[in-house]
Amino acid sequence: MSIAQSLITAEEFKQIAHDHDGLVELVRGEVVEMSRPGAQHGLVCAEIAGELRNWAKPERLGRVFTNDAGVQTERDPDSVRGPDVFFIRMERLPEGAVPDGWIEIPPDLCVEVLSPHDRWPEVVEKINEYFHLGVPEVWVLDPRQRAIQVHVTNAEALTVLRDGDILTSERLPDFAVAVADLFEGC
Repeated sequence: MSIAQSLITAEEFKQIAHDHDGLVELVRGEVVEMSRPGAQHGLVCAEIAGELRNWAKPERLGRVFTNDAGVQTERDPDSVRGPDVFFIRMERLPEGAVPDGWIEIPPDLCVEVLSPHDRWPEVVEKINEYFHLGVPEVWVLDPRQRAIQVHVTNAEALTVLRDGDILTSERLPDFAVAVADLFEGC
């Protein structure tokens, strides 16, 4: 549901985003409300963020972001999307510092966790925005199906992982987690 009448910039969105009661994104200059995703969504987000952080932090490999921190995916008109979780290698962040506003560099990985209210065409639109920005890999975790779709920009085929499989990535050396562990409790 669009709640803005005229197109606004990412900078203007930063000023007003916190004035809204619910979750919002900026999509091609329009503020778009999103529904609260629910407890399973939050649990799975916490699990994947925790696994990524546990992998990245000891060696200072990069930063893990959560809670729709905000990635500017398009300009003119601007879009600011909120991946559920994303990762950026440390060397891509000046001195490891994180900006106060939106992230304007492509993350190395974006993770979307499906909620009961998500519509697949909108999820695909976000995946395409991430790829257009230069994100090389996107994971879509589906708690209801207990499955993970691994989307890679240069891959010919989509990889789908289920219980019994191990999630790894060529872009995240030595990262590995059992798919079942990410959905424990769902």
